[in-house]
Amino acid sequence: MKKRMAKLISITLIGAMMVSLAACGKNDSNEGKASAGAAEQDTTQSAAAESSETEDISVGIVVKTATNAHFQDIAYGAMLAGKDLGITVKVDNTSTEADVEGQVTKCENMISAGVDALILTANDSNGVAGAVDAAHDAEIPFVTVDTTITNEWGDDVKEYMPNYIGVDHTNMAYELAKNVFDKLGGEGNVVILRGVDAASSSQERTAGFEKAIAEYESKGIKLIESQSASYDQDTAATTMADILQAHKDVDAVLCCNDLMAVGAITALEENNIEAGENGVLVAGIDGNVIALQSIDEGKMYATAYDWSILQGYYAVQQAYDLIQGKEVPEETYTPDTIITKENVADHLEHGEELAQWTMGDKITEVSDYMRSYVEMGEGL
Repeated sequence: MKKRMAKLISITLIGAMMVSLAACGKNDSNEGKASAGAAEQDTTQSAAAESSETEDISVGIVVKTATNAHFQDIAYGAMLAGKDLGITVKVDNTSTEADVEGQVTKCENMISAGVDALILTANDSNGVAGAVDAAHDAEIPFVTVDTTITNEWGDDVKEYMPNYIGVDHTNMAYELAKNVFDKLGGEGNVVILRGVDAASSSQERTAGFEKAIAEYESKGIKLIESQSASYDQDTAATTMADILQAHKDVDAVLCCNDLMAVGAITALEENNIEAGENGVLVAGIDGNVIALQSIDEGKMYATAYDWSILQGYYAVQQAYDLIQGKEVPEETYTPDTIITKENVADHLEHGEELAQWTMGDKITEVSDYMRSYVEMGEGL
């Protein structure tokens, strides 16, 4: 662990020195000024030393993929926290959300490179124990974001199990589904496109959809198909096309992420079926810029945003606190917001500005909008 940062010289002490020096005669005036200047210089040097120690701290974050704006948002929030704290944040990602072994290897590479803490959005809740073990062996903090990790260490696991930062996936999906069903008037045929089935995020989001379906079943909501499309846009387009061959009468498609929702819309359009408020209601999760643009255009009905920018920000904050030996909550939950045509304008600029940032790049300037957007999320 890094040594604790040196404290600044007490302002009170400096003030006392200056008062004492001011009491000296005229001939001592310049000498007093010189002494006060030296004290200020010592304070500046102390602050510089503190800044240097802070900059020497590095936090690694490995996200699932760079092709999903959801994880870009997490990475941006992490980099923003690093900028605010004055520490180095290193970002890496696997090419697909199915590459579990590759993700563990990237975590091990981060540790070998000397990071002081590690953050992970796990591709597979059950397959990344090796990354946790490696961090534990290196005696560095480990934080999970977005997807929880399965306990593979037994009952006494406090020293192993990392703290978790994310959203209540089940409740978020439940509220999103209820919004869609109310828009349908409480009846209709529903399709669910699941994500990676081994990921807790997909399991929990699917459970939220299913909970809402169970509540609305007596009113006329019917689940006609539920299939995994692996959180992938092209896979979702193919899967949805196959579903439409068996089920022509579809009223809503609930997707565990926005990429699959966009893929579902592609399949609907290719089969000459309208998507949107006057057609099939397609809803996703993540607040992805392509989803926001689709909602603005009237194609996608809704998305649920889990304030992933805050998840990345809080993850680095907590990693930094853990490096300093401070206590942090075992679980931290971010809010969620359902975005439809009515409020998409509040979020579209965030998505568009985020799309201009390349994952992993150092953030030099932060727009007033982005700062206000982060504050808006924190206020929820």
